[in-house]
Amino acid sequence: MRQKLLFTFLAIATGIILAFFTLFYLKKEEAPPTEITVQVLQIGVYESLENALKAKEQVKDAIVYEDENVYRVLVGAATTSEALTKIETALQEENIAYYKKELQVKENEELFTKYNELLEATSEQETVLFLNHRILERMEQV
Repeated sequence: MRQKLLFTFLAIATGIILAFFTLFYLKKEEAPPTEITVQVLQIGVYESLENALKAKEQVKDAIVYEDENVYRVLVGAATTSEALTKIETALQEENIAYYKKELQVKENEELFTKYNELLEATSEQETVLFLNHRILERMEQV
């Protein structure tokens, strides 16, 4: 009987220890969002969410980003000028009018850096638009 209790206790203790280290490791892997400066390409700024959503419908892959009590409709975002230039070129080929704005956003800087590195390494318009879409999706989630 004592052996069963001892083995049960050891199994539970081992499980707790493994769970603790797993959670600690997972929390360490994803850095919390911090404020970073991002160059965005926006097609409009609206006081009403309804108007922003209407504008968003006009452009594929646009997002609505809430910022200081206004709703910005964004079609591009990057932290480096080279990556932003590639996005601009792709949007111009799609005949999408926009203007540039610098924003402070809460985002994982390491993730943004990785996306920008990929953007800078590619020259294919489809890939640029795909990566831009992924960046915007991420911004919309935070």
